[in-house]
Amino acid sequence: MRSFLLLAIFSTLLLAKQTIEVFAKKVHSTIDFFEASGDVVILYDDTLLTAKHATYDKKTSLLTLDGDVEMLGREESRVASEHLVLDTSKKSVDFKELFLATKEDLWIAAVKASRDGDSYKIFNSKLSSCNKTDPDWTIDFAEALYRKDKDYITLKDASLTFFDKKIFSFPFIMFPTIDTRTSGLLFPKFKLSNTDGLIYQQPYFYAPVENIDVEFNPQIQLLRGLGMHVTTRFVDSNHSSGSFTTGYFQNFDSYTRSDNLNKEHFGVEFLYNSTDFLPKDTVFDAYDSGLYINSTYLNDLEYLNLQKDSASSLINSNLIESRLNTFLYDEKRYLGLYGKYYIDTSKKDNKDTLQELPTLHFHNYMDFLMSDKIFYTFDAKLHNYTRVKGSRAHQAELDLPITYYDSFLNDYLDFSLSENLYLSNVSFSNLGIDAQNYSFYRNYHTMELSSDLVKKYGKNTHTLHPSIIYTKPSFEKEEPVNYQDLQENQKELFVTQTEKEKLSLGLSQYYYNDELEMDFYHRVSWTEFPKENLDKGDVNNELGYQKDNLNLYSNLSYSLDNEKIHSLTNRLSYNQSNYDIMLTHFYNSDLMGEQEKTSFISTAFTHNYDRHNRWFFDYDYDLEKSFNHQWHVGWTHKQKCWGATLSLGQEEIPNVESSFRNNMLYFELNLNPLGGISQNIEQEFSSQGR
Repeated sequence: MRSFLLLAIFSTLLLAKQTIEVFAKKVHSTIDFFEASGDVVILYDDTLLTAKHATYDKKTSLLTLDGDVEMLGREESRVASEHLVLDTSKKSVDFKELFLATKEDLWIAAVKASRDGDSYKIFNSKLSSCNKTDPDWTIDFAEALYRKDKDYITLKDASLTFFDKKIFSFPFIMFPTIDTRTSGLLFPKFKLSNTDGLIYQQPYFYAPVENIDVEFNPQIQLLRGLGMHVTTRFVDSNHSSGSFTTGYFQNFDSYTRSDNLNKEHFGVEFLYNSTDFLPKDTVFDAYDSGLYINSTYLNDLEYLNLQKDSASSLINSNLIESRLNTFLYDEKRYLGLYGKYYIDTSKKDNKDTLQELPTLHFHNYMDFLMSDKIFYTFDAKLHNYTRVKGSRAHQAELDLPITYYDSFLNDYLDFSLSENLYLSNVSFSNLGIDAQNYSFYRNYHTMELSSDLVKKYGKNTHTLHPSIIYTKPSFEKEEPVNYQDLQENQKELFVTQTEKEKLSLGLSQYYYNDELEMDFYHRVSWTEFPKENLDKGDVNNELGYQKDNLNLYSNLSYSLDNEKIHSLTNRLSYNQSNYDIMLTHFYNSDLMGEQEKTSFISTAFTHNYDRHNRWFFDYDYDLEKSFNHQWHVGWTHKQKCWGATLSLGQEEIPNVESSFRNNMLYFELNLNPLGGISQNIEQEFSSQGR
């Protein structure tokens, strides 16, 4: 131990302004030179170096290490080499047989390299994050510059080798060496379309600060035109974030004429979400709040569809909705402000498109009224239906349910009776004629008899809830005329809320295990409308079972009058450690009230045949129209240093005039931690779905 300590003190005095601490089994030294051998350990400039042999020459300022050299620097970066020369006057290093590793498990092996400060120049090398002895992939390159302060590496004359097969070559490539957000080019995207030609997109990612990033996405379509979309994403607090997107695309004149499109496509989108936007330590401190904004302005649908990557994601609806929701609430009250703005892209302008700007909503949660057996809730809404051209209206709605609740027979029988009061008043404007306000008053009674029964079966618990509910309209009054007698430009502004006499019988049961997890539930109900022509009613039966690896669900709605099924949903899923199966069947005899039958099955299968590889398959088939809606089959591989996905599929794409089939080949390769590339190849892709 004495020789170690004396050597460390000697080295400090030797270099005066620069300190080198040396520990070794054997040391030979003079005033200007020392030589150390045998488990040499050197501490210099916050760096730990180890080697079999080391020398230092004060005249040349060169520190030379040989034999199993390792350098461990700040932030745990590690360099291994057979020969290292460090110029202590310039803090530059020359390496032979270099091995450099980062804390993200990325390593570089080189024949020779040099370091100047935090920059490395590396020659005739390879890099990977896989096992060094036999890596699955490597990137071989002639020259590289690694700047640790910039956290990126640039390569010249590089090629990607995968299982000893060269698959890509890059004259120049740059990528980050850390897994945090950094600015730089993203992988380009290519598509080929028979209508738009070669489509090339080259995104650029810009991250100026920690909570803001900007993505520039220019694109050129050789037969169509060119443009760019820009998206800015931001996080302005720990409970709020948003994004802003704008874009512009210009078609070539020939494409505009041949496809009867606008020459220009442009728009703006704004998305913002906050779960607590009101300042604390103010009058609002006792309230929770929320704010949601999703707004879009565009001149046509192509502004949105030019951002889509596949035909299946194209937007076909001409009605684009922008929405604003903001609210605040406490344990007793809720206040909300909503807005909806629509752009109908099928119209030349939207002066006659009806907008709902704004709606004000106040809600009082259930509370006692005079007694602990009488409860009430209260809702008030103010709507403003407006547009530049055409009828407009202001509507005020009041909804007040008052409920009496009691229990009898030692709490075996629960009883509730409610009065439900509703008032709506609508004032019209811009009708072209004078019109009185329309008022609608309604009241109905609801009576319910029910019971909650609980019984233990060993460690398990069974609950049973039978109920009878009867609803009876009391009175309805409309003035000055009935809703049906209003003009069409008045009725298109709003609808009335009528109530029918009905009787419902229901039975619900739930089964819980010893950890109070619900394994099984079953709900069955019968509802009839005595005053209607079809008075036998409807039956609804719903059940679910979930235990261990099995999940079952079924929901049936059946009409006794029509003697047919309204809707039926069945779902089965089963999972094990190495595979998952899901089967779903959906049937609806009158979807959207258009008496159009819908029936299809959906299947999904996943097989993890080892800890790295997974096969997957999904298939949807329309039983009513006898065609497969979509199918996909593929393979996914995941391990620490790389992952890949390959899939083949086909889907039926709806279009305005007719549907068409779209064949897809998808490939994705991720090299950790560098990132990855993905490519979606479609047989016949265009933004219009032609």
